Amino acid sequence: MIIILLYLICKMPDQEKRMDHKVILLLAIHNHQPVGNFTHVLESAYRKSYLPFLLALKEHQGIKVTLHYSGFLLEWLARTHPEFTSMIRDLVLSGRVEMMSGGFYEPILTTLYDSDKLGQIRKLNSFIRETFDTEARGMWLAERVWEPHLAEALYNAGAEYIVLDDHHFIMAGLRGRALFGYYITEEKGKILKVFPGSEKLRYLIPFHPVEETLAYLRLILDSGDKPLAVMGDDGEKFGTWPGTYHSVYEEGWLHRFFEAIEQNSGWIESKLFSEVIDTHPPLGRIYLPTSSYMEMGEWSLIYDASEEFRVLKQKLKDHGLEDMSRPFLSGGFWRNFFSKYPESNLMHKKMLYISEKIHHMLKGKQRTEALEELWKGQCNDAYWHGVFGGIYLPHLRSSIYEHLIRAEYIADQAMHPGEKGWIKIIRCDLDKDGINESIMNTERYTLIFDTHLGGTLMGMDFKPRSFNLQDTFTRVPEFYHRDIISAPTEEQKGGGAKSIHDRVISKEEGLADRIVYDRYPKRSLVDHFMKPDEGMESFRSGKHMERGDFVQGLYVATKTESAGEASVALERTGWVQACEGASPPQQVQVAKTVHGRAGDSMLTVRYRILNLSGQELMARFGIEWNMTLLAGSAADRYYLLNDEKPESSFLASAGDTDGIQSVCLTDEWKGIQVKISLDHPCSLWRFPVETVSLSEEGFEKIYQGSCLVLCWDIHLVPHAVFERLIRLEFCVIPDHEERELQSKRIPVIEELR
Repeated sequence: MIIILLYLICKMPDQEKRMDHKVILLLAIHNHQPVGNFTHVLESAYRKSYLPFLLALKEHQGIKVTLHYSGFLLEWLARTHPEFTSMIRDLVLSGRVEMMSGGFYEPILTTLYDSDKLGQIRKLNSFIRETFDTEARGMWLAERVWEPHLAEALYNAGAEYIVLDDHHFIMAGLRGRALFGYYITEEKGKILKVFPGSEKLRYLIPFHPVEETLAYLRLILDSGDKPLAVMGDDGEKFGTWPGTYHSVYEEGWLHRFFEAIEQNSGWIESKLFSEVIDTHPPLGRIYLPTSSYMEMGEWSLIYDASEEFRVLKQKLKDHGLEDMSRPFLSGGFWRNFFSKYPESNLMHKKMLYISEKIHHMLKGKQRTEALEELWKGQCNDAYWHGVFGGIYLPHLRSSIYEHLIRAEYIADQAMHPGEKGWIKIIRCDLDKDGINESIMNTERYTLIFDTHLGGTLMGMDFKPRSFNLQDTFTRVPEFYHRDIISAPTEEQKGGGAKSIHDRVISKEEGLADRIVYDRYPKRSLVDHFMKPDEGMESFRSGKHMERGDFVQGLYVATKTESAGEASVALERTGWVQACEGASPPQQVQVAKTVHGRAGDSMLTVRYRILNLSGQELMARFGIEWNMTLLAGSAADRYYLLNDEKPESSFLASAGDTDGIQSVCLTDEWKGIQVKISLDHPCSLWRFPVETVSLSEEGFEKIYQGSCLVLCWDIHLVPHAVFERLIRLEFCVIPDHEERELQSKRIPVIEELR
């Protein structure tokens, strides 16, 4: 018997001879849904990911997991599925689950004022404490966007540790076994423990056979004494990402994975992060550079640099230099999304502007309500774009603006107590480009004018519906546009579940032909001088010839304020190229004056064009408006032309119509109507502005808004003047909820009669 036992011991792998020599597996599962996402999307994610994952975890007693849920998702779960949060609480109390905190509405913390950082984290800390009867010691960092100064703020918010990517640590110079432990970092003496999450494990789990993950854990085991194998990633990849519900649950990947961990408990130990920091010392001190995960570095680069970065990575890989070069291939910096997408920058700077307003309010109920709306408007998803739709999704951007507008409305009420109507013109550098914008702010609307870029209207907030009608999108090149031509459709693709980083699928055919790039921001009050016979199709495709220098030229702004009224006058003296190419450019002055009244939802725009040259000016003059009501093909969003529905009235429809004196955009769902009325008929060009972008489902076309161009053919002799008066009116109409409520009242009223 003794001989047999010795024989078996000799045959055991070396690592199994030492019962205390184990690889410690730390799983951090991050679950999040953006503020403003559709309810059916949340419900689908619950059924496909959140619930089946937790049920599988509950079944496997030997597995421990650290869970993070963003606050918006947690509130929804507690409200709609209280049995789910009770299940989490039971697992927490049993010692098998640890809850991580973070910014409540999942903001990019580095982009917030410290007061908002602390407020959001403390709010989620409190929610976790009250709901799960536990204190969160760790924190999930949204998109793992790290900047060294964060350590102090996180420490002040009560965080002991965070999970980043090993990419952060590799960039700091760590290699091999040095990545299988945790470290101490600090800012001004404020200590924070940082764990490197394995990129390799992120890509293995759950997309490769379980055996491949076990083989990699064996390699980690051989690297040192009780090494840490950390996997921190999205919970949605366990069921919600395309193809994963079938592979993870129907084919049983997750159960096989958990069983494998339990069956190999002799050399794999499943633990919680708090257990590790209580029993294992850090490997040392580290100061991590500004970074996120590897893919984010590529996405945040502008188009040309992003393409060059991809080519360089592939060349290094082909020459076997990928691992050696990786510490020096950081890619871009998350904040550069503000440079890449002007829409992101405007949202962010408006958020900061409103935050300053709110933090100057006196403490009390109003301030608390305003902060809540502000924090919802800091949710990160709509501020950037990578493999998810992000900023390209209009409903996410609209949600950000909805909450920012509400927050500012509350702050303005506190500044104007008891006033039924007011109007104010503010000059400030809102978008932080070094040049002041002009803001016309009333209790009904806010208009933002960009004086240095065409004197254009860049913000149009309608406060009664908390809606930014100017939330349109400028189409820019994306690194993946070159891939669209060769991308198969869903029907043409093959294979099983893949990481969203590896999917190249087109949701419909012909998308490559729909790619258009804009030469200027898609705003309103854009002034075009075109050749007299210019047509809509060339304008729509961006191939028209711009004869003037007004579209992106510098306008001089002056403001006028009197009792209950205010005006912003925007003026530029520029040049228009004559029809004959040999003739010198003609000097032309364009003045547009926007006038509003307190307590009124109608404003006027008066145009005056003066021919300062000694020659006759002949051109097609167009005033471009870009507005959005979110849904281009919904029956309850439509055009009215001269107060009648055209044959094709969808907001995504196109048309070239003469004799137009009024155009109205109606949204019965939100209860908004916007009407443009003219003192002289015009030719109206209207067409949808659509983007082609990437999401986890593949390449897709998205309606971003409607472009309206009011055109007149002008013939001005020297020093003659062309004038037009435009009335812009915002109206509240019954929205879908109010109409539904009204439909329920009518039968009751009839019965009473």
